[in-house]
Amino acid sequence: MKKRMISLLLVLAVLLIALIPAASASGTVKYVYTRNSKPLNVRSWPDVNAAQVGTIPNGQAVTVENYTADYRWAVITFNGQTAYVMTQYLVDSSPVIPTPVPGGNAQNIINSMENEFRTYHVVSPYIVLAKPVRASGWVNLRYAPSTEFGHAGNLYANTQLTVIAETINWLQVRRNDTGVTGYVMRQYTISMGVGSGY
Repeated sequence: MKKRMISLLLVLAVLLIALIPAASASGTVKYVYTRNSKPLNVRSWPDVNAAQVGTIPNGQAVTVENYTADYRWAVITFNGQTAYVMTQYLVDSSPVIPTPVPGGNAQNIINSMENEFRTYHVVSPYIVLAKPVRASGWVNLRYAPSTEFGHAGNLYANTQLTVIAETINWLQVRRNDTGVTGYVMRQYTISMGVGSGY
């Protein structure tokens, strides 16, 4: 019985260590950007099965106070209490929310992104360079993994990017020069390090 109790305590200790906040974000403003334009769930604990304490509308600004050690969850204050949202749905600048296109195209875009996000996974950060088709051109940094969405900036040849997550066709990256986060198509990058890859 005592051994089982010690084992249980060790497991709980490991879980708590994984959830210890990383370096403080000190009130950094981010913006909610969900792939389906639905509100972002706010949780009482950094777990998808934790109680939902509310939602934040797509596109709304949110102040991040901290992150969990693995950076999967952002710590925020919601209705006067500490709460958590998933970091992957936060971007650095106010997103352009797309207007639905007549004829059902908006649903096609959502379905396409759903397919991408099924393969979404966080990776150990590594460096890539932007690789436009033409040397004088640029690569679009998008708010979401779809060419139908507005872009967060132009990436000229050899712009350094840190990859933080991947889907089968897209990389979620952070610009090394400005810190802006977004998505870029894999085919328009050159890897400078090792990623998980497909």
